[in-house]
Amino acid sequence: MFSYEDLPSIVERPDDNFEWLKSQPIKKRSLIEGCYSDGSKPDLSKLINIASQIEINLPLPFTTFVNSTELHNRVRSCTDCYLDVADRAVETKGSTEGYLIHFLSDSQWVGHWYIHIDYHGNHFIATSLNAYGFVFEDDNGNAGANKIDIQEEDIWFCAPSFTEFIYRFWLENEIWCSLTLDKRPLTTTEQMYVDKYSGKAQ
Repeated sequence: MFSYEDLPSIVERPDDNFEWLKSQPIKKRSLIEGCYSDGSKPDLSKLINIASQIEINLPLPFTTFVNSTELHNRVRSCTDCYLDVADRAVETKGSTEGYLIHFLSDSQWVGHWYIHIDYHGNHFIATSLNAYGFVFEDDNGNAGANKIDIQEEDIWFCAPSFTEFIYRFWLENEIWCSLTLDKRPLTTTEQMYVDKYSGKAQ
């Protein structure tokens, strides 16, 4: 696992309207194919009720993406990640007050991603091995808690904005798929990103 500070910088500046993603073709192994082990689809509409209950306006890029199958179709995942909104937001206390809302899991339900939003509308993206906000997670450490202190939990910072997170998620998965599935040369942007990981780019 890399710390955020060690990640390659993003060359392009992705816009919050996802025009960069809309220009991509529809892909197989995309987020839209994600489902539970029983084959049922997650109910993403729960996000509306969660936002209403905590009385906080979620960032527009975040809600736009979650509600857009057009965008889901264009983001691949080499670990078969899928979008999944939890049953409720989890309040955070201490030095990082606000709410944590689950929106993404990997296929093994090991890795989970969250948007954290404070009372002023500021947000960032975090990840954890714990599934916070699900009503059936009471036996998984503090995952079933209604309020947590992020500094005391195994939660890691991923990105300062949802737009940056989903761009990096898309780019890294495109690199993997290009090399293993598509068998095509990397684009200039992809190669620059890989070079920074390998230390070739300064």
